[in-house]
Amino acid sequence: MIPENLSEKCLNVEDSATDSNFLNILSAILRRSKFAFQQRSSSHPVSLQRRLYLPKSHRVWKILLAILCFSALTACTALGPNYQQPVTSVQSEWTMPELDTHAVGGNVTDDEFWASFSDPTLLDLLRHAEKNSLTLQSTALQVDAASETVSINAASLLPTVSATGSKNYSQPDAASKQKNQNKGSFTDQVLGQVSWELDFWGKYRRGEEADKASLESSKAALASSLVSLKASVANAYINARIYANRIGVAEANLREQAESMRIAEARYRLGASSEMDWRQAQTQFTQTQSQIPVLRISLEQNQNALSVLLGETPDYFAKHYSASLAADLPTLPTVLPLGVPADLLRRRPDVRQAEFLAISQSARIGQAQAALYPSFSLNGSIGVQTMPDGRDLFSWDSRIINYGVSFSFPLFDRGALLRKVKVQDITFQQAVLTYQNQVLTAQQNVEDALSSFFQGKAQLDALRHAYTAAKRSTDLSLRRYMGGLTDFTTVTNAQQSQLQTSDSLVQAQSGVLLAAISAYRSVGGGWTPSAADAPSTPIVDVSLKGVTP
Repeated sequence: MIPENLSEKCLNVEDSATDSNFLNILSAILRRSKFAFQQRSSSHPVSLQRRLYLPKSHRVWKILLAILCFSALTACTALGPNYQQPVTSVQSEWTMPELDTHAVGGNVTDDEFWASFSDPTLLDLLRHAEKNSLTLQSTALQVDAASETVSINAASLLPTVSATGSKNYSQPDAASKQKNQNKGSFTDQVLGQVSWELDFWGKYRRGEEADKASLESSKAALASSLVSLKASVANAYINARIYANRIGVAEANLREQAESMRIAEARYRLGASSEMDWRQAQTQFTQTQSQIPVLRISLEQNQNALSVLLGETPDYFAKHYSASLAADLPTLPTVLPLGVPADLLRRRPDVRQAEFLAISQSARIGQAQAALYPSFSLNGSIGVQTMPDGRDLFSWDSRIINYGVSFSFPLFDRGALLRKVKVQDITFQQAVLTYQNQVLTAQQNVEDALSSFFQGKAQLDALRHAYTAAKRSTDLSLRRYMGGLTDFTTVTNAQQSQLQTSDSLVQAQSGVLLAAISAYRSVGGGWTPSAADAPSTPIVDVSLKGVTP
């Protein structure tokens, strides 16, 4: 019979599970079951073992029944804190007032966002990278490993079953030899063994909880890697296109400067101007010419980096996509994939990854606490064994049946075990702080990207007007020079201003494109809310309370 107050004590074990409580409960069970204990010493320096010696076999079933009842009552109990979602600081809306001037959509998928750049080459590169990226494949293998770990550790909740066999030879002893019995004997044995450690305190359940959270964290890391890969591929491609355009701008200005140099030289030959005008034109021409190799270095480096991101050799892009560099730059996305700031907690993979790491670490506290309390095991074996008396191995009389219970209880290393609990709790607090900081960083990333995007658009509009004015100024100054109304310094200054303005215009175009890609990365990629996007944490309690072991 089980004590009436046993259920209450077991259900409250998380709050009042102390050594004295446990011993009181166990003593009550044993008294009701009329067990007889015989204590024996243990060779283990930090545990006490007690073996049960029963005068009658039917009392073993009472022992097993009592233990199983106790296990059933505590099956709903696991030591350690239940995870509770930390409070995070999330602003109510984005602060950029320019959001009213650009289309913003919370439900923009990846395909819709990248298609808005109107660049088939970019789409092809993204598909290629997703399929062949070695970095992404490595991260996917980490998910597979985490999944296998969950399956492996889940087996800890089940009994361990094994089979053994042996054949041993025993030499005759001295007494047998005196009787002229000089032959030894063989002993054959075949056994099936079962051992099951009962999860009284939730050690294995907490371990399974931690492993499942680690698996979800690995999945979030894979999603984060995919977002990062796409953004990196797009960045490298846009940069390559920009360097190609800057080279084109420099070459166009070089052609105009070559014509100005030809005019200056002709006027000098005719005596209409000084040699200084000609030399100034030469200086400007060679200076512009010297910038092109530097730009080509950056172009080739971006092509090499892009090829590696695709999982290919560095020459891959130059061989297969170099023709795309001559096309027009991608268009600006028509819609930014923004939602409200609170959406970041669900849609940004690195934020989810940080929270799942905190969930996993919370469960590790319970695992460490379970080590403070006794572990119980049910053991049994059944098999056959031959004996020197000649019994056949597979006869009924050769049977061997053993069963019983055992437990171990740490005594002298409790201080170390308590400190291990504290270490796990400190690690959990660190994980919570990391998660909270990740939420803040995510919001900063979005605000930074929005600022770069809208301020970059304002800069782009101003530079377009500046380029038109610079181009007109160059034409006017060259006409005045040819008419003898001004010196060549005016032409040089106008051409230099045109080169700088046109180059800045191309860079501003790239800046806005890169800012749009940064916004995509900062919000965790394209997203469509659905039931699958709800926080997948069925293994935890997410009530907002403090967490203490």
